Amino acid sequence: MELQKNKSILIYGVAVISLAILGTSLTYYVLEDDRRAKRRKEARKNEKSTLRTLQQIKEQVEKIESDMKEAESTVEDEGCTDKEFKRKEYTLAHTNELLLQLMEKLDAIRPLTAILKAEEEKEATEFENELVSNIKQKKRKVIESIESIFSRLDVANAKSKKESARREKIAVEKKRLEEERIRLELEEAERKAKEEEEKEKVRLEQEKKAKEEAERVAKEEAERRLREEAEVQKAKEIEQAELFEKERLKLLENDQVTAQEEAILAALKQVEHDEK
Repeated sequence: MELQKNKSILIYGVAVISLAILGTSLTYYVLEDDRRAKRRKEARKNEKSTLRTLQQIKEQVEKIESDMKEAESTVEDEGCTDKEFKRKEYTLAHTNELLLQLMEKLDAIRPLTAILKAEEEKEATEFENELVSNIKQKKRKVIESIESIFSRLDVANAKSKKESARREKIAVEKKRLEEERIRLELEEAERKAKEEEEKEKVRLEQEKKAKEEAERVAKEEAERRLREEAEVQKAKEIEQAELFEKERLKLLENDQVTAQEEAILAALKQVEHDEK
Protein backbone atom coordinates (compact mmCIF):
# COMPACT_ATOMS: atom_id res chain seq x y z
CA MET A 1 0.00 0.00 0.00
CA GLU A 2 2.86 2.27 0.95
CA LEU A 3 4.67 1.27 -2.25
CA GLN A 4 1.62 2.08 -4.31
CA LYS A 5 1.40 5.48 -2.66
CA ASN A 6 5.05 6.27 -3.31
CA LYS A 7 4.68 5.20 -6.90
CA SER A 8 1.71 7.56 -7.32
CA ILE A 9 3.66 10.41 -5.79
CA LEU A 10 6.57 9.70 -8.09
CA ILE A 11 4.32 9.62 -11.13
CA TYR A 12 2.67 12.82 -9.99
CA GLY A 13 6.06 14.45 -9.47
CA VAL A 14 7.30 13.40 -12.89
CA ALA A 15 4.11 14.72 -14.43
CA VAL A 16 4.51 18.04 -12.66
CA ILE A 17 8.12 18.28 -13.70
CA SER A 18 7.22 17.37 -17.27
CA LEU A 19 4.51 19.98 -17.31
CA ALA A 20 6.91 22.55 -15.93
CA ILE A 21 9.51 21.67 -18.52
CA LEU A 22 6.89 21.77 -21.26
CA GLY A 23 5.61 25.14 -20.04
CA THR A 24 9.10 26.53 -19.91
CA SER A 25 9.80 25.20 -23.39
CA LEU A 26 6.60 26.66 -24.74
CA THR A 27 7.33 30.00 -23.10
CA TYR A 28 10.87 29.97 -24.56
CA TYR A 29 9.58 29.13 -28.03
CA VAL A 30 6.90 31.83 -27.78
CA LEU A 31 9.42 34.40 -26.59
CA GLU A 32 11.95 33.31 -29.18
CA ASP A 33 9.35 33.46 -31.94
CA ASP A 34 8.34 36.96 -30.78
CA ARG A 35 11.99 38.02 -30.72
CA ARG A 36 12.51 36.67 -34.22
CA ALA A 37 9.35 38.45 -35.40
CA LYS A 38 10.55 41.72 -33.90
CA ARG A 39 13.98 41.20 -35.45
CA ARG A 40 12.43 40.51 -38.84
CA LYS A 41 10.23 43.60 -38.47
CA GLU A 42 13.21 45.75 -37.48
CA ALA A 43 15.25 44.33 -40.36
CA ARG A 44 12.45 45.08 -42.82
CA LYS A 45 12.13 48.59 -41.41
CA ASN A 46 15.88 49.14 -41.82
CA GLU A 47 15.72 47.78 -45.35
CA LYS A 48 12.93 50.18 -46.31
CA SER A 49 14.84 53.13 -44.84
CA THR A 50 18.01 52.15 -46.73
CA LEU A 51 16.11 51.53 -49.98
CA ARG A 52 14.44 54.91 -49.57
CA THR A 53 17.88 56.51 -49.27
CA LEU A 54 19.06 54.61 -52.35
CA GLN A 55 15.94 55.73 -54.23
CA GLN A 56 16.64 59.34 -53.33
CA ILE A 57 20.22 58.98 -54.56
CA LYS A 58 18.94 57.34 -57.75
CA GLU A 59 16.54 60.24 -58.37
CA GLN A 60 19.38 62.70 -57.79
CA VAL A 61 21.50 60.77 -60.29
CA GLU A 62 18.69 60.92 -62.85
CA LYS A 63 18.31 64.68 -62.35
CA ILE A 64 22.06 65.23 -62.67
CA GLU A 65 22.08 63.15 -65.84
CA SER A 66 19.13 65.12 -67.24
CA ASP A 67 20.84 68.45 -66.49
CA MET A 68 24.06 67.18 -68.06
CA LYS A 69 22.53 65.97 -71.34
CA GLU A 70 22.16 69.40 -72.98
CA ALA A 71 25.77 70.37 -72.21
CA GLU A 72 26.99 66.90 -73.16
CA SER A 73 25.31 66.91 -76.57
CA THR A 74 26.17 70.50 -77.56
CA VAL A 75 29.59 71.04 -75.97
CA GLU A 76 31.21 71.08 -79.43
CA ASP A 77 28.66 73.51 -80.89
CA GLU A 78 30.83 76.20 -82.49
CA GLY A 79 27.78 78.43 -82.98
CA CYS A 80 27.14 79.05 -79.29
CA THR A 81 28.50 82.14 -77.57
CA ASP A 82 31.47 82.05 -75.19
CA LYS A 83 29.08 82.76 -72.32
CA GLU A 84 26.94 79.73 -73.24
CA PHE A 85 30.08 77.57 -73.59
CA LYS A 86 31.30 78.66 -70.14
CA ARG A 87 27.92 77.65 -68.74
CA LYS A 88 28.31 74.18 -70.33
CA GLU A 89 31.83 73.85 -68.89
CA TYR A 90 30.46 74.75 -65.45
CA THR A 91 27.63 72.20 -65.83
CA LEU A 92 30.09 69.41 -66.66
CA ALA A 93 32.42 70.34 -63.79
CA HIS A 94 29.48 70.66 -61.36
CA THR A 95 28.12 67.29 -62.54
CA ASN A 96 31.43 65.62 -61.70
CA GLU A 97 31.41 67.20 -58.24
CA LEU A 98 27.80 66.14 -57.54
CA LEU A 99 28.46 62.56 -58.68
CA LEU A 100 31.48 62.31 -56.38
CA GLN A 101 29.31 63.48 -53.48
CA LEU A 102 26.70 60.82 -54.31
CA MET A 103 29.43 58.16 -54.51
CA GLU A 104 30.51 59.16 -51.00
CA LYS A 105 26.92 58.78 -49.80
CA LEU A 106 26.72 55.35 -51.42
CA ASP A 107 30.04 54.33 -49.89
CA ALA A 108 28.61 55.23 -46.48
CA ILE A 109 25.76 52.74 -47.00
CA ARG A 110 26.88 49.35 -45.60
CA PRO A 111 24.11 46.84 -46.38
CA LEU A 112 24.85 44.51 -43.44
CA THR A 113 25.22 47.40 -41.02
CA ALA A 114 22.07 48.99 -42.41
CA ILE A 115 20.07 45.85 -41.62
CA LEU A 116 21.62 44.84 -38.27
CA LYS A 117 22.42 48.38 -37.08
CA ALA A 118 24.31 48.21 -33.77
CA GLU A 119 23.95 44.43 -33.63
CA GLU A 120 26.34 43.82 -36.53
CA GLU A 121 28.37 41.43 -34.38
CA LYS A 122 25.39 39.06 -34.44
CA GLU A 123 25.21 36.52 -37.21
CA ALA A 124 22.64 37.49 -39.83
CA THR A 125 19.68 35.23 -40.39
CA GLU A 126 18.74 33.89 -43.79
CA PHE A 127 15.97 36.49 -44.02
CA GLU A 128 18.38 39.28 -43.11
CA ASN A 129 20.89 38.01 -45.65
CA GLU A 130 18.16 38.20 -48.29
CA LEU A 131 17.51 41.83 -47.34
CA VAL A 132 21.25 42.59 -47.40
CA SER A 133 21.51 40.98 -50.82
CA ASN A 134 18.58 43.08 -52.09
CA ILE A 135 20.21 46.29 -50.82
CA LYS A 136 23.54 45.31 -52.39
CA GLN A 137 21.81 44.74 -55.72
CA LYS A 138 20.04 48.12 -55.61
CA LYS A 139 23.25 49.85 -54.52
CA ARG A 140 25.20 48.17 -57.34
CA LYS A 141 22.67 49.40 -59.93
CA VAL A 142 22.94 52.97 -58.68
CA ILE A 143 26.75 52.75 -58.69
CA GLU A 144 26.70 51.36 -62.23
CA SER A 145 24.47 54.21 -63.39
CA ILE A 146 26.88 56.72 -61.83
CA GLU A 147 29.89 54.99 -63.38
CA SER A 148 28.13 55.11 -66.75
CA ILE A 149 27.62 58.86 -66.35
CA PHE A 150 31.27 59.25 -65.31
CA SER A 151 32.30 57.51 -68.54
CA ARG A 152 30.11 59.83 -70.61
CA LEU A 153 31.41 62.76 -68.58
CA ASP A 154 35.00 61.82 -69.46
CA VAL A 155 34.11 61.92 -73.16
CA ALA A 156 32.25 65.21 -72.77
CA ASN A 157 35.15 66.75 -70.82
CA ALA A 158 37.60 65.70 -73.52
CA LYS A 159 35.40 67.39 -76.13
CA SER A 160 35.06 70.40 -73.85
CA LYS A 161 38.84 70.74 -73.50
CA LYS A 162 39.25 70.49 -77.28
CA GLU A 163 36.56 73.13 -77.87
CA SER A 164 38.03 75.31 -75.12
CA ALA A 165 41.47 75.14 -76.79
CA ARG A 166 39.91 76.06 -80.14
CA ARG A 167 38.05 79.01 -78.62
CA GLU A 168 41.19 80.12 -76.77
CA LYS A 169 43.12 80.07 -80.04
CA ILE A 170 40.38 82.12 -81.71
CA ALA A 171 40.32 84.52 -78.75
CA VAL A 172 44.10 85.01 -79.00
CA GLU A 173 43.80 85.66 -82.73
CA LYS A 174 40.89 88.06 -82.16
CA LYS A 175 42.94 89.88 -79.55
CA ARG A 176 45.88 90.11 -81.94
CA LEU A 177 43.63 91.40 -84.73
CA GLU A 178 41.99 93.88 -82.35
CA GLU A 179 45.38 95.14 -81.20
CA GLU A 180 46.47 95.40 -84.85
CA ARG A 181 43.25 97.27 -85.68
CA ILE A 182 43.80 99.67 -82.80
CA ARG A 183 47.42 100.18 -83.85
CA LEU A 184 46.38 100.92 -87.43
CA GLU A 185 43.64 103.25 -86.23
CA LEU A 186 46.13 105.11 -84.04
CA GLU A 187 48.57 105.37 -86.92
CA GLU A 188 45.78 106.58 -89.19
CA ALA A 189 44.68 109.07 -86.57
CA GLU A 190 48.24 110.31 -86.17
CA ARG A 191 48.61 110.57 -89.95
CA LYS A 192 45.36 112.52 -90.23
CA ALA A 193 46.39 114.72 -87.31
CA LYS A 194 49.66 115.49 -89.05
CA GLU A 195 47.82 116.15 -92.30
CA GLU A 196 45.42 118.47 -90.48
CA GLU A 197 48.38 120.13 -88.78
CA GLU A 198 50.09 120.63 -92.12
CA LYS A 199 46.86 121.90 -93.68
CA GLU A 200 46.38 124.29 -90.77
CA LYS A 201 49.98 125.42 -91.10
CA VAL A 202 49.51 126.00 -94.84
CA ARG A 203 46.18 127.74 -94.20
CA LEU A 204 47.73 130.04 -91.60
CA GLU A 205 50.65 130.74 -93.93
CA GLN A 206 48.26 131.49 -96.75
CA GLU A 207 46.19 133.70 -94.48
CA LYS A 208 49.36 135.49 -93.39
CA LYS A 209 50.44 135.99 -96.98
CA ALA A 210 46.94 137.06 -97.99
CA LYS A 211 46.86 139.52 -95.09
CA GLU A 212 50.28 140.86 -95.98
CA GLU A 213 49.23 141.11 -99.62
CA ALA A 214 46.00 142.85 -98.65
CA GLU A 215 47.94 145.26 -96.43
CA ARG A 216 50.43 145.88 -99.25
CA VAL A 217 47.64 146.44 -101.77
CA ALA A 218 45.80 148.66 -99.30
CA LYS A 219 49.00 150.62 -98.66
CA GLU A 220 49.68 150.98 -102.36
CA GLU A 221 46.06 151.98 -102.92
CA ALA A 222 46.31 154.55 -100.13
CA GLU A 223 49.57 155.87 -101.55
CA ARG A 224 48.00 155.95 -105.02
CA ARG A 225 45.03 157.85 -103.71
CA LEU A 226 47.31 160.26 -101.88
CA ARG A 227 49.28 160.78 -105.07
CA GLU A 228 46.10 161.27 -107.05
CA GLU A 229 44.76 163.66 -104.44
CA ALA A 230 48.08 165.50 -104.47
CA GLU A 231 48.04 165.63 -108.25
CA VAL A 232 44.43 166.84 -108.24
CA GLN A 233 45.31 169.43 -105.60
CA LYS A 234 48.33 170.48 -107.63
CA ALA A 235 46.23 170.67 -110.80
CA LYS A 236 43.70 172.79 -108.93
CA GLU A 237 46.46 175.02 -107.65
CA ILE A 238 47.90 175.34 -111.17
CA GLU A 239 44.44 176.01 -112.54
CA GLN A 240 43.82 178.61 -109.88
CA ALA A 241 47.23 180.14 -110.57
CA GLU A 242 46.44 180.24 -114.26
CA LEU A 243 43.08 181.82 -113.55
CA PHE A 244 44.72 184.30 -111.25
CA GLU A 245 47.31 185.07 -113.88
CA LYS A 246 44.60 185.52 -116.49
CA GLU A 247 42.74 187.83 -114.15
CA ARG A 248 45.91 189.74 -113.49
CA LEU A 249 46.67 189.99 -117.16
CA LYS A 250 43.11 190.97 -117.83
CA LEU A 251 43.35 193.62 -115.17
CA LEU A 252 46.64 194.81 -116.66
CA GLU A 253 45.01 194.97 -120.08
CA ASN A 254 42.10 196.84 -118.61
CA ASP A 255 44.51 199.29 -116.90
CA GLN A 256 46.35 199.78 -120.17
CA VAL A 257 43.09 200.43 -122.05
CA THR A 258 42.01 202.90 -119.43
CA ALA A 259 45.37 204.72 -119.63
CA GLN A 260 45.15 204.86 -123.40
CA GLU A 261 41.61 206.15 -123.20
CA GLU A 262 42.71 208.79 -120.69
CA ALA A 263 45.62 209.74 -122.96
CA ILE A 264 43.32 210.03 -125.91
CA LEU A 265 40.87 212.11 -123.95
CA ALA A 266 43.70 214.28 -122.72
CA ALA A 267 44.97 214.69 -126.28
CA LEU A 268 41.51 215.57 -127.48
CA LYS A 269 41.13 218.04 -124.72
CA GLN A 270 44.49 219.60 -125.63
CA VAL A 271 43.47 219.79 -129.26
CA GLU A 272 40.24 221.40 -128.34
CA HIS A 273 42.13 223.83 -126.12
CA ASP A 274 44.59 224.66 -128.80
CA GLU A 275 41.78 225.31 -131.24
CA LYS A 276 40.26 227.78 -128.92
